[in-house]
Amino acid sequence: MKFALALYVCLVSLCGTAQNVPNGNFESWDKEDHFVLDEWITYGMAERTTDASSNEYALKLHNYKNTAGNFVSSSLFNVDWQNGSVDKFPFDGNPLSMVFDTKHILAQGDTGYVFAGFYEKGQYIGQANIWLNGSTGDDYVSYSVPIVWYSFSRTPDSVFIGIQSDLKNDPKGEGFITIDDFRFENIGERTVEVNNYDFENWTNLGVVYPNKWMSIDLVSFKDWGGFLRNPSVIKETGFRGNHCLVIQNHQGWERPESGACFTGDTVTDAWRPAFPIDQKYRYLQGYFKYTNGGKDSAEIAFNMFLLGNYLGEGKIRIGKATEDWTFFSIPVTYYADLVPDSATLRIISSVDNTPESINTALFIDDLAFVNELKNTVGVSDYSHSKNTVFPNPFHSLITLPLGSKAVQIQNSIGEKILSKTSLNNNSINLTHIKKGVYFITITDQNNQSWQQKIIKL
Repeated sequence: MKFALALYVCLVSLCGTAQNVPNGNFESWDKEDHFVLDEWITYGMAERTTDASSNEYALKLHNYKNTAGNFVSSSLFNVDWQNGSVDKFPFDGNPLSMVFDTKHILAQGDTGYVFAGFYEKGQYIGQANIWLNGSTGDDYVSYSVPIVWYSFSRTPDSVFIGIQSDLKNDPKGEGFITIDDFRFENIGERTVEVNNYDFENWTNLGVVYPNKWMSIDLVSFKDWGGFLRNPSVIKETGFRGNHCLVIQNHQGWERPESGACFTGDTVTDAWRPAFPIDQKYRYLQGYFKYTNGGKDSAEIAFNMFLLGNYLGEGKIRIGKATEDWTFFSIPVTYYADLVPDSATLRIISSVDNTPESINTALFIDDLAFVNELKNTVGVSDYSHSKNTVFPNPFHSLITLPLGSKAVQIQNSIGEKILSKTSLNNNSINLTHIKKGVYFITITDQNNQSWQQKIIKL
């Protein structure tokens, strides 16, 4: 087995050529299409479908299994229950019935629900509702539901409409309701049309993300079909090419949350091999700008692998805001003198447990693994050369770079050996620790931090 591993490492090292981070210049972007119905509010899996009874599109509401393994329903309203920005449709017709076309297949025991409630000057004056069960087969069926009026005037000024694929949001299985041409009639004659009544108008909100990368926006969309309140990953004009990557904090339900982007095509790729590497590279280099809306700290981190096992790592934290593009480099810390076969890379807008501002944003461009640093643009430099611990290897004392304010040391298996959040001077006595390999993380006064491998003799 040892011979096979040695032969494998030898072959990898012989065929090595320069290997950039996939799409490290962020010129190639993809979009996960997601069409959102105009003028209405939808919850769950609400889909635009070309299986329409009239014109081009219809609305399809699904009963489906969520990521927790539970069946849930979908719904459509013309009231925004969460934000209150949409409050019924204006309506001044004089209808006698609610009419719509539907094609549905529902599991046994599930009940779809279509409802309309009419208001005049805030007073509830009439309603129409119907329960849907079973299956209509392959053809659309048109339903006409009488309106029950509680007022002699029958002169509504607004209408509330709701459609649910399961009334109790507790479906027993998969199913759907497809709705088209929703209208109100008076003895067969159409009255005033409600907004987007035929479900023809849709907006493609979608999720934009760099090719060969994932984002928490994309994870959120794929896992539960929802969107972050503001995107955490966006495409901007780059400093040298057409585009760059921007990762920003986003607004969570109660407070700002961190934005994140990482290589690969699944959420687990953030911590496992995501793309091939063909050399034992010394550095990750690139360019950044940082807008800090509070006391946040961004992080760029990566791991190297061999045969699926961790072989090396590196990271840098950025806290100081800069309006200009800045060159950075991160040395690769290897655990053994072997050649990696793969890597993964993560970028986070704020690594704090409680990000302070949605105005925090990290701009990234031109990422590449290299053996010799190449700041070809000539911009300002934030690189490893300023952040070196010496001597290394050491016997007892190490000296930290000027401006260091905190330090943490871990052993080769990740156990914390030392942690200091305030330093009286730049020297630390490590006589008490055993001989071996350690990893030191240093944070400076600008809340920037970096990691280095150190060896105790």
